[in-house]
Amino acid sequence: MQTDAPVGTDAYLPSLTLEDYLRDTVPAHPVLKSSVDFGRPGADKALRALAATTTEFDSDDTGRGDSYRRAQQDSSVRWKGMRQLLELAAPSGMTPDMAAPRTVLDVLGGDGTIARAVHDNAPDLRDRVHILTSDLSGDMVEQALAQGLAAIRQAADHLFLADGTMDAALLAYGTHHIAPQDRLDAVTEALRVVKDGGHVVLHDFDDTSPMARFFTDIVHPHTTAGHDYRHFSRGPLVELFAEAGTPARVVDLYDPLVVRGTTQEEARRRMCAYVADMYGVGAFFATLGGTDARWQLLEQYFQHETYLATLPEKTDFTPGPVVYRSEDAFIAEIPRAAIVAVAHKPPT
Repeated sequence: MQTDAPVGTDAYLPSLTLEDYLRDTVPAHPVLKSSVDFGRPGADKALRALAATTTEFDSDDTGRGDSYRRAQQDSSVRWKGMRQLLELAAPSGMTPDMAAPRTVLDVLGGDGTIARAVHDNAPDLRDRVHILTSDLSGDMVEQALAQGLAAIRQAADHLFLADGTMDAALLAYGTHHIAPQDRLDAVTEALRVVKDGGHVVLHDFDDTSPMARFFTDIVHPHTTAGHDYRHFSRGPLVELFAEAGTPARVVDLYDPLVVRGTTQEEARRRMCAYVADMYGVGAFFATLGGTDARWQLLEQYFQHETYLATLPEKTDFTPGPVVYRSEDAFIAEIPRAAIVAVAHKPPT
């Protein structure tokens, strides 16, 4: 652990100075103790920038932080896509005969949704894949720590971690929030902290996808902070990794929202409530009337048939929102098709 950066009284987290964090939090988490480096060149500048940063995920007053965290209490909703991302990031960690647990840095980890999802939904992975949650929002990181998770506050383009300390790095569920001019630095930083032979995985929604349209038409005009972010596309995504010095392949990944209910109506209602909270559009959804009108909007915006026909390879993705019976429950499923870049860091 490298700690020779300035540790003044400025808040690093809402209720912790950096000195508090280094003294009380880091020693309690082996992965932090073995990897943090606040003495890196530029760390003091990055810390000052953090102290001056407010994000839309801090609270509902600044955007949709509280409602987003409320939605993520059910870690199973996005688990299907999350597991696939972990399989891409740490394939050796998904097999029972691995030599040692794989540590995955979740660069845009919020309050630890992926870490909790592993614990809640995959008992087979708990001892094989360890998640280090990272986020720009101090409120998100503090919430993760309060749940007993290893977490660190840092910007994606300047990580407070030593070289080669992670087995893999994942940039997902918000990569479009990284400003275009900072994306190369974010990819370069992810590659820096990953060990030789490890993987960096970047997930986003193609700028021509139904998800991008939903952000533009619904989320941007109906949330406190708006959502004026540029999504990725295949060509520039490949070019980004090439510029960072490591080639990447791009795959299409099925990343649905999945909600359970005891009846069809309850499943649809719970899905509408989840989408409203996750994307901060609760006030707008309230103007639509009941569940039928809200579900119709989801059917309109999450119809994927046209988009799927443009993909380079045929997929078996569910093309539109659906409710179906599964054993003793009804399942509401909203399809989302993501593009994912997978880079393998070559040995030096």
